[in-house]
Order: sequence, then C-alpha cells, then structure tokens
Amino acid sequence: MVEMPVDLLEPPKFKHKRVPKASGSPPVPVMHSPARPVTVKDQQDWKIPPCISNWKNPKGYTIPLDKRLAADGRGLQDVQINDNFAKLSESLYVAEQKAREAVAMRSKVQKEMMLKEKERKEQELRALAQKARSERIGGERIGVSVAAAALRRVAALIYYILRGRGVWDAIFAIARLIGEC
Repeated sequence: MVEMPVDLLEPPKFKHKRVPKASGSPPVPVMHSPARPVTVKDQQDWKIPPCISNWKNPKGYTIPLDKRLAADGRGLQDVQINDNFAKLSESLYVAEQKAREAVAMRSKVQKEMMLKEKERKEQELRALAQKARSERIGGERIGVSVAAAALRRVAALIYYILRGRGVWDAIFAIARLIGEC
C-alpha cells in the first residue's frame, strides 16, 4: 500500500478557528431600564413581517398573491409613460399606412401591366387570325374594315328595298358595291 500523494495547490480541508482571548478585567455591566409590561401595540410595532421573495421559497410555503405583490413594492410606484412611446407608435402607424399604400399602388400597376400585356397578345392573335383568313380566301385581300363597310351597305340596301325606296336604286348600289371589291 502506498499513501496518496498530496496536492500542494489544494485548499486546506479544515479551518482552524482561534478562540478569542479572555480579557483580564470582568465585562462591563449593561445597564437596563426597569422592565415594564409589554402592550399589544408594542407587540405589533415590533412584529417584523417575514421576507417574501418572488424567486426563492426554500421551505415551500404557499404564499398568497396579494402578499407577494405587496412585498414587491410595485404598487407603491407611480407609472410614468415616456412621451417617446407616443411618437414611436405614431411613426409606426404612419409607416404602416405608407407601406399599405405602396403595396396597393404596386398591385394596381401590376394589374394594369397584365391587362395591357393580355390586350397586346389578343391583338397579335387577332392579326394572325385575320392573316390566316385572308390567305385562306385565296389572294383576295379585303381588310376587316372594308368587309364590315360592305356588309353595312348590303344591310342598308335590304332596308331600302323593304321600305319601298326603289328596286332599281338598290340594284345599281349593289353593282357599284361589286365593282369596288
């Protein structure tokens, strides 16, 4: 068996307390006033309430909330609100309103751009369809506006005939129309 080595840097395991020296003379007597009976008021004045902590309760006592709040001392203080809180809330409100307006404006512009793009695509498709129709007719190139005008003239002629304007006027107008095409 070998003794355990001693760590030189380890703190001492035992505290050595010195006993105070006795003085050579007897202690000085403490002078008291004559004892008087203790009243209930004196007892209440000397009663110290127990320390109540919101963080520690080592003995596990159940402490009512009103006692905890009274011990905290928050009820004794006046609440003071800084003016900067009002400024902050106002500036936040204004910033929120501006952000909402910006988002609404952005969405409106985006919708308008989408509508313009859709209209442009529709125009392109109409042009392609018109071109395909004109090629299908076979070399005869009548524009959309010319064809629509011709249809209107035919409808007007039919109206004249039905109203009794004169059949010969209607026939000459149809011949003129055929000559234009």
